[in-house]
Amino acid sequence: MSSSTLPNLLAALAIPQDFSRFDKLTDEQILAQLIRWKNGVSTSLTSLRDLLATRDGIQSLPVDEQAEIAASVAAFDGPGEWIADDASSLAISILDPLTEPQIPPLVLARILTHHLKPVFAANPHPRLNLQTGRKLPRPADTQDAYEGQVWKTRIGIGNVLGWCLRNIEASTYESVWHLILPPVMTYLDDFEAPYKLRGVQLASDLLSRVPPELLKRTGVDGLLFTSLSGTFNHLRDPFTPDLIRAAVPTTLHLIDLTSPPSPAPPPPASGFPSEGHTIVKSGSSRANPAARYEHLSTLLGSCLIGTVFLYAYADPEAILAATDMLPLVLTHTGIGAARWLKALIPQLTHALLPPDVPSPTQPLNVDLRLKVSSLRALCTCIETCAPRMYLWKYNIIDAIGRAWACVVDIEYEGHAQLADETGARSVVLEYKTLLQMACVKLAEACPSIIQA
Repeated sequence: MSSSTLPNLLAALAIPQDFSRFDKLTDEQILAQLIRWKNGVSTSLTSLRDLLATRDGIQSLPVDEQAEIAASVAAFDGPGEWIADDASSLAISILDPLTEPQIPPLVLARILTHHLKPVFAANPHPRLNLQTGRKLPRPADTQDAYEGQVWKTRIGIGNVLGWCLRNIEASTYESVWHLILPPVMTYLDDFEAPYKLRGVQLASDLLSRVPPELLKRTGVDGLLFTSLSGTFNHLRDPFTPDLIRAAVPTTLHLIDLTSPPSPAPPPPASGFPSEGHTIVKSGSSRANPAARYEHLSTLLGSCLIGTVFLYAYADPEAILAATDMLPLVLTHTGIGAARWLKALIPQLTHALLPPDVPSPTQPLNVDLRLKVSSLRALCTCIETCAPRMYLWKYNIIDAIGRAWACVVDIEYEGHAQLADETGARSVVLEYKTLLQMACVKLAEACPSIIQA
């Protein structure tokens, strides 16, 4: 495959740097050029796919050409303003032969060494040993990690990294750890929210295959947790809701990998251990309840309650995102979440009450979605912390009663506004159902509330 056709096709797939500021462009001529290029990408990808089909597929090429093609095409497998509607499916069809079942180690090493490592070399992560991928005991004395940032000029490099992460065999991570981790952490610790969001997504891809022992042995488990916790500090940004929705499940995945829940012990057949059972000594299991609870408490108490709810109260979309994530965190935390009821119950019940002064800027649909989300979280809170609900039963039932009266007013007096809001009427019906469900769950947790 030495003809000039392949180099020309790969050159046509090089993404223009102006896409890095696509959302901020105002020059109509540049925008038109970018859109024309974007619409022509599908033709180039189709030509490349057909060319490979005539040469017995991509696997028959030399390793360096396989890596070059993969590094160019994988940029279209993921999010990005430069990706046309059918470009992603075309890219996947070209790359699929390389991922059955995983990327060949030689091709992977070539991509990481020649196409990714040089891009991030100018901005080494200060907390990583770049030769081993281990966490440094103290930050390295290097230049500002945010200076220059050449990697931001390589549009689509995050998609290439993500494609590699999703297709690495677990047993291969050890040999490429020092090549994979620095780019992921560079994205995750960036100061701009869009790149940090991409970093959270890359961390999620990493956690889907990485061996947990490798995370713990290199000290990266704590480094990842600290970086993921820091994403909740990016408030008052258009990407804040997306960051919250991405960071919470990724953080929980990390906690499950490095501090899995303790398995429930089997019930003993008698008061003494039988001959067929052995007593497991403390510390011999991978489970670490204390570390798990500490991390879950940080996520719930410091990140969601102490940061988002406390400082983003004026941003309804950020509050909605954090409330949407609460049931997942509460389910993981279990009865340990009772420690935070003094903050959770007022937060969730207050959202159910009608505002003293209606907000002229908050659409009815946003307010309804927050009420529905708060009720879902409240139902989960009642279930997981049922033994402590007797302290809050009157607060909860008072809020539910006021909310029921409010939703009836919305139905019968705000029908015109409901008709204008897309899907608002179905949200109201769900809201009424959840109010009833909350009453049932509260009655199950506190039977005395029925006679009160």
